[in-house]
Amino acid sequence: MASYVVSHDDVKNFLNLPSMNDQEGIGFAYATDEAVLKRLIPAPLKLLAPVVCGYVVHMGKPTFGGPYLELNLFAMVSYQDKMMGAYPISLLLHGPGAENGMIAGREGAGIPKKLADMIDLRRNDNTATATVERHGKTLLKVDWTAGELNDPSIMQQFAGQLALNKEAEMNSFFYTYDLDQHPDGSNHFTNVELVATQLRSLADRVEPGNLSIDLQSTDDDPFGELKVLKPLGAAWFHFDTSVMFNTLKLEAVDAESTMPKLLTGRYDRGFFNPNATSYHI
Repeated sequence: MASYVVSHDDVKNFLNLPSMNDQEGIGFAYATDEAVLKRLIPAPLKLLAPVVCGYVVHMGKPTFGGPYLELNLFAMVSYQDKMMGAYPISLLLHGPGAENGMIAGREGAGIPKKLADMIDLRRNDNTATATVERHGKTLLKVDWTAGELNDPSIMQQFAGQLALNKEAEMNSFFYTYDLDQHPDGSNHFTNVELVATQLRSLADRVEPGNLSIDLQSTDDDPFGELKVLKPLGAAWFHFDTSVMFNTLKLEAVDAESTMPKLLTGRYDRGFFNPNATSYHI
């Protein structure tokens, strides 16, 4: 029976060991302008290469809600020149479990997640297409054709993570923070901290292929800034399991210099621009 008060077991189970199982779709990578991409990476992380990576997948069996579709754009970075991993720039979600996935990621782990208006992922034999729409624009369109990669050397970066039937570990870097409301009603970001979440995944299907990609922007999602200079390749893949099993608190960072690089991936401009309005029925 539904109740406003849940059991202590329910509290303990809230977002306990979140797992994104039965995950299938298109992974891709392309070369972009190094100066533009480097500008988006908050200190103390350092950009490893002028490459945008990403995926559009169907999350079939998440442990925190119903299935949903997800787009992720990320860069490969390093911390103190010894820990490497992914720094997500923007994730958009759509589908029955999208709200759960957004809350679990954004409030639970500091992941830059928002809701898309529509994400469509289709495969037909040896081709697949993914489109992502938001605020009246097709922000992303990705086409995959099974076969040879645009640039075969790109697979060297993902060989470990995409090794068939062998569990692989990967780090993802996020920034967590608190929002503190003062007596006068003003809000300030505090306790901004860099963390690394460790993910353990098992790929049981990987099909490399050719990538074609197009990006556009809205005022709230400036994807077009990450220009496609050269498509590097794509793959259709399936993760049987993908579990966030550990979080490392790395260091506190300066809120004033860090937060301007975090807000767009998490909130639309209506939160901080009084002239930003939209109407949709």
